[in-house]
Amino acid sequence: MLHPGDLLVLFLLFGAGLWLLAHKWRKRDRSVAAAWQWTNASSAIRGEVPDLLREEGFDVVAAKQKLPVFVHVGSQSFESRLYVDYVAKQGSDVYLVMVARPKKPLSMTGAAIRDRFLSLFLAFHPAGILYVDPERAHVHRIHFDVAGVRFPGRRSWVSYLITMVLGMLLAFFIR
Repeated sequence: MLHPGDLLVLFLLFGAGLWLLAHKWRKRDRSVAAAWQWTNASSAIRGEVPDLLREEGFDVVAAKQKLPVFVHVGSQSFESRLYVDYVAKQGSDVYLVMVARPKKPLSMTGAAIRDRFLSLFLAFHPAGILYVDPERAHVHRIHFDVAGVRFPGRRSWVSYLITMVLGMLLAFFIR
């Protein structure tokens, strides 16, 4: 038993649900990792590290990337850069690749890894960071979970669909 206007409310809820899904999908593409445009040259990238990454199932899509960083302290401004040796993809996941340097060894402790890579992780929001040691032919996957901080784009579209269906049911039963 429908009352006048029930179908209108139902269609408005359905439209709002579709709008939320479309908005969520568009917002995901605007994430920092998606907005950062690296120089694609996957066919031209050769070497020991890209070959090692390909053996591990990664596709190397860029090499030697830098991101300018501007730091403001009071009235002073400073310029700096973040450097990444390679950018690799595995499926739809983007990884930043850092190569181990003999002059700058990394101690595999939480504090050393945090100090070296957390800024990259927070700046680019990659799926992870790959620390490649070409001498040992080893690739370390590094991922950070920062408690209390939510990164955008982690919510599933299913939650929006459930909300939309609950709204439709609520509109149907309230008569």
